Amino acid sequence: MQHPGACLLLRNIYQISAFAAENRRRQWYIGVKHTKKFSAPANRRELISKTGLICVEKSYEKVVDYVQKQILDGVCRTGDKLPSEREMAQQLNVSRTSVREGLRILEQMGALYCQQGSGNYITGNFESTLIRVMTLMFAVEGTTYREISEFRYALESQALSLAVHHATEEQIEEMEYHMSILETSMEENIRSRHDKKIHYLVAEASHNNYLIVNFLALTQVMDQYVKDMRVRILSDAKNREGLMQTHKDLIKAVRDKDIRLGHDALDRHYIYIYQYLDS
Repeated sequence: MQHPGACLLLRNIYQISAFAAENRRRQWYIGVKHTKKFSAPANRRELISKTGLICVEKSYEKVVDYVQKQILDGVCRTGDKLPSEREMAQQLNVSRTSVREGLRILEQMGALYCQQGSGNYITGNFESTLIRVMTLMFAVEGTTYREISEFRYALESQALSLAVHHATEEQIEEMEYHMSILETSMEENIRSRHDKKIHYLVAEASHNNYLIVNFLALTQVMDQYVKDMRVRILSDAKNREGLMQTHKDLIKAVRDKDIRLGHDALDRHYIYIYQYLDS
């Protein structure tokens, strides 16, 4: 059975996608209405006869609700193929246009993917959708850089608490490999890439998919809006030495299962970020 958190995410993203779909239809109607040869239709049937197009209205919501219920009830799981458009249209008593609109919204949400010539399949690719939602929240709600950083810290702190117990030897060795590149490389773009990889591996070592997906999305939002943060922090030699040590301690904490050392390293790491954001 799917985790209820995934379905809550589906509902939230669906509301955004549905609003966008409704807005497109309004724009189309306004555009047609103001052409010279078009008079406003008296009803839906007249609209169809005048334009030759089917009015989708909100019947696509039945499609979204249907697929969501299938996931919630455990009927559909990742990789499962959905019924054909024709079958869904007959089952839900909606037009195939409505089915396509509903499927398109679900695809935008990351709940399914369309394989040309094969059909529609359930997936769980919510990372890109989370990035869009978080970016909208950032812009619309006036979220501050510090709030985003604090949220990321909360996620990474919990990921670390799990990683010290669940990290595999392979994951720890990969962290140590990226640390060696971070220490020896002279190119900032290379160091930055390996720095991020260490933090991702800590999140991955939590073996909690919800933490991992949210952490990745949040990191990309931060990269989008705080592009020069790392470069500016490292412009100070003391900061460079301090941040290098925090990464070493972070990896050592995971290897030694020393949660206190790990959280101390993470706290020191975020102090540099907060100092930059508050300056």
